[in-house]
Amino acid sequence: MSESEALGPPWKPHRSWADPLITLLAILALMVAGSTLSARREASRRPAEQVSLQGRLAEVALVGRSLLPGLGTGTSEWNRAESQLKEPWDHALLAVLKAEGLDQGGEARAWIDQATPAGPGGPAFRRVCLAAYAAGPAPSGADLVETRRRLGKGYAADLLEARLLDREGRGEALRLRARNALMTRLAGLGLLGLLVLGAGTAGLIVGVYLVGTRRRPPLLPLPAWSLSGRAAALVLLGWFLTFYLSSHLAGLLLLPRPGLRWLAGPLSYALHAAAGVALLCWAEGISFNSLWRRVAPGRIGRDLGWGLAFLSLAVLLVMVVALATAWVVPPDQSPQRDLQELLRGLSGWGPSLLMFLTVAGLAPFFEELLFRGFLLPVLARRLPTALALAGSALIFGAIHLQPAGLPVLGTLGLVLGLAMRHSGSLRTPMLVHACWNGGLFLLIRAFA
Repeated sequence: MSESEALGPPWKPHRSWADPLITLLAILALMVAGSTLSARREASRRPAEQVSLQGRLAEVALVGRSLLPGLGTGTSEWNRAESQLKEPWDHALLAVLKAEGLDQGGEARAWIDQATPAGPGGPAFRRVCLAAYAAGPAPSGADLVETRRRLGKGYAADLLEARLLDREGRGEALRLRARNALMTRLAGLGLLGLLVLGAGTAGLIVGVYLVGTRRRPPLLPLPAWSLSGRAAALVLLGWFLTFYLSSHLAGLLLLPRPGLRWLAGPLSYALHAAAGVALLCWAEGISFNSLWRRVAPGRIGRDLGWGLAFLSLAVLLVMVVALATAWVVPPDQSPQRDLQELLRGLSGWGPSLLMFLTVAGLAPFFEELLFRGFLLPVLARRLPTALALAGSALIFGAIHLQPAGLPVLGTLGLVLGLAMRHSGSLRTPMLVHACWNGGLFLLIRAFA
C-alpha cells in the first residue's frame, strides 16, 4: 500500500487501557449473547403459528409420492413424518392429508379434536374440519381464511376447501387445480434433489482434489493486516455489540411508521454493516477502495469458478454433518424458524426483493469481509493455518447464536475459510455464501 492510499497509521492501542476495555466489551458481549439465547429459547417453547417449512416439504413428498404412477405412501412413511415433525400445525396438516388418503379410523370428531392445535387459529381449524368431515355447520369466511393461512395455503388447505365446496358440487375443480399445483412443486423438489445430488458428487471430486494437492501453495496469500492483535479484538467486539444495537436503533427509527416495520431487518443490517466497514477501515488506516483491493485481488473469472467448486463442497459436507448430527441430537426446532416467520410477514415484490438483496447480497459481503477477509488472516498470523481455519469457522457458527444450527454453520464456515485460503480472494467465499443464503431464501419463499 502506498503512502497516498493510507489515511493514517494502523491502530495499535496501548495495553494499559486496551486490555481493560477488551475485558469490559467481552463481558458486555457475553451478556448480550446470553440474553439473546434466553429470549430465543423462550420463543422456541412457543409453538409456531403456522405450518413449518419441514411440514410443507413433507406435504409435497407424501402426497406427491401417492399421486405418481406405480408409487404410494405407506403407513411407515406417515408414521416417520409424524415422528419427525414437531410443530402442532404440522400435525394438523398431516391429519387433514390422512383424512383424504387414509382411513383415520373411528369417528371424525375424535381425530379432529386430537389434531386441533391449541391457541390462536385452533378453534377456526376445528370448525372448518367439523364442517368438512363431520357434517357440522358451514364455517364463516373468516374461519376458512384463517385456517388456510395456518395450513400454509397449500394442498391440505385446498382439500379442506374442496370438501366444503362438495356441498355445491364444485369441489372437484379445486381438487384438480390443487393436484396440478402440488405436482408442479413436486417437480421443483425433484429438480432441487437432482441439483443437490449433482453438487454433492462434484463436491466429492473437489474434496479429493484438495486433499491430493494440499501441499501446493495457495493461488494467492491471505490478506496482510497491520493493526495489532488488541486492535483486532476491539474491532470484533465492537462489531458484535453494534450488530445487536443496530436492531434496536432500526426499531426506534421505524416506530412512528408501523407500516414500514418490514424494513427493520434490512435497515438494521445496513446500519451495522456500514458501521463495521467504517470501523475496519479506520482501524487499519485505509480507504474502502484500498480495503477491497487488498481482500479481493486476482482475476474475477477464476475466483468465481472456484466459488462454484467450493459451493459444491459445502453442499456435500453440510449434508454429511446434518445427517450425522440428526442421529445424535434431533433438533426440536428448525434453525430457519426466524427466517420463515420473517418471510411470511412480507407481502409484495418490493419487500421480498429488498429482503433477498439483504440476505443474499449485503449479508454475505459483510460477513465474508469480517470473518474470511479479516479474522482468518489475523488468526493465521499467530496460529497454524488449520487452527486459524477451525477457529474462524467456530466463531462464525457461534456468532449466529443458534445452538441447533452450530454444526451446520460451523461446517459452512470451514468451507468458506478453505475457499478464502485456496483462492486468496474474498470473491470466492462471497459467491459461496451468497448462493447458500439465496438458495435457502428461495426455498423458504417457495414452500413456506
